[in-house]
Amino acid sequence: MKILIFVVGYIETNMYLIVNDRKGIVIDPGFIESEQDKIIKVLRKECDAVPDIILTHCHFDHITGCSLLKQEFKSKIYCHRLDREKLRDPEKSGALFLGVKGARIAADELLDGGEELSLLNLKFRIIHTPGHTQGSISILVEDRYLFSGDTIFKDSIGRYDLDDGCYEDEISSITSRILVLPDDTVIYPGHGAATTVKEEKKNF
Repeated sequence: MKILIFVVGYIETNMYLIVNDRKGIVIDPGFIESEQDKIIKVLRKECDAVPDIILTHCHFDHITGCSLLKQEFKSKIYCHRLDREKLRDPEKSGALFLGVKGARIAADELLDGGEELSLLNLKFRIIHTPGHTQGSISILVEDRYLFSGDTIFKDSIGRYDLDDGCYEDEISSITSRILVLPDDTVIYPGHGAATTVKEEKKNF
């Protein structure tokens, strides 16, 4: 298993590629048109197939590459059901206000949280972590690597003042669903540097 990190888009979103046995899963493909050739080149070098895309939430800066990846690789798109309207509606995702292209698409499978998915012969546990959006999820891979979207960052938390965000929900998600994981769990956030559960416990 290999994890590749791409910093993409207008506000430096972390897009992740998880590779196992020459197949890849992309988390939060927020790349934009000027970056797409470089991204596709790397994906084709690393992977023979990219069967799945998992979205931690559906703000525009995490979804703009979905259409292209689906076109190029026939990827299946997963998101939480409470965020599906953002995926389909550029106004709700924030894309409309910036004139961002490639930010209108339907999910192939809706998640509720609590699912354990077997993808690429790896275990993906879906944890519903509302707060940044009501449909935000964190993705725990192999019980060791947590992709937290914009719920928690290194020494910070995600915004909660957009659309359906909620501060109380976000703090509850962090303290009761993320920081209860083992201390050595690596947290890969939607923006900025990676951290660990142990490090972030100091902030709460």
